[in-house]
Amino acid sequence: MSADMALHQKIISMADLVTPMAVRAAVTLRIADHVGTGQLPLQELARLTATMPRPLEKLLKHLVTLNILSQDGDLYQLTELGAALRRENGRFWPFESLDVEGLMGRTELSAIHLLHTLRTGESVYHGMYGTDLWAHVNEVGNVEDELWSHAVPPGFDIEVVTRHPCWKEARTAVDVGGHTGALAEVLISEYPALRVTVLDLPVFANVAQRRFSAAGTADRATAVGGSFFDPLPEGADVYLLSAILADWDDADAVRLLRNCAQAAGPQGRILLSEVCLSERVRAVDTGMALWLEAVMADPDRTIDDLTALAAEAGLETGRVDEAMTRVALELRVR
Repeated sequence: MSADMALHQKIISMADLVTPMAVRAAVTLRIADHVGTGQLPLQELARLTATMPRPLEKLLKHLVTLNILSQDGDLYQLTELGAALRRENGRFWPFESLDVEGLMGRTELSAIHLLHTLRTGESVYHGMYGTDLWAHVNEVGNVEDELWSHAVPPGFDIEVVTRHPCWKEARTAVDVGGHTGALAEVLISEYPALRVTVLDLPVFANVAQRRFSAAGTADRATAVGGSFFDPLPEGADVYLLSAILADWDDADAVRLLRNCAQAAGPQGRILLSEVCLSERVRAVDTGMALWLEAVMADPDRTIDDLTALAAEAGLETGRVDEAMTRVALELRVR
């Protein structure tokens, strides 16, 4: 093989879409769960996965070449590698993002529209759906159970939010865009005098309310379905915006901050927190940095950028806290 041909094959292999989609298809069809610890023939796997035998056989044979399955005549069984794909009740399953019919999987798959972001500066979801991800999810429906079953605790140095001194004096808070209530649940557990209202699109608010009811905390945490661009509940001590602005361009970010300012008034405060990856982190994981650029409107805002947006919305910045992957700014109406 010539040197040029070797380079050509290396580039083509780097751009391969078939193998990643084959693995995602196997996960989505739950092939590992169907095969289990035994062996199954093609026709039985086709029946269990509701697929057509001819294309399924080609998928199975490719999975054999990937060492996910082994084949003995017409029977397929899992290899050690393939067995890792099995879901087991009560155990963490790390492959949710590979299920292309799930919320996380659709988000992962959106990367194929990267060219739309490069040409327009918009997130890939505008190219896929003509709207933002959250509005699309809310409109799709049938995702409440997925959101409920895969709810995870807040991460990314969230202590910079939960340990902020504003909570010691606060009695009421509105978690603006609070998703499924994970952060609100942490706050009411750490601050017994605090009551929190989560405001998010109905599909997320419904899951948050289920969370609070199941935890027996519905007397201190409630969820309201709606858009945070509409008027917010007024008079709370703190309006929390956690990892929200990165999904919006500058104009919408200022509009949202003004909405919070109007609801908070001169007596309330706004706690603005954003995931903020350092240049060093982005340089180490260039793939993650590119993916964030594709799925978010502006994932790289600095403290100075956030302060400038706040000023445009009529807010002044007070205390600023920084952690490795997150910042928090305390804002007040000027």
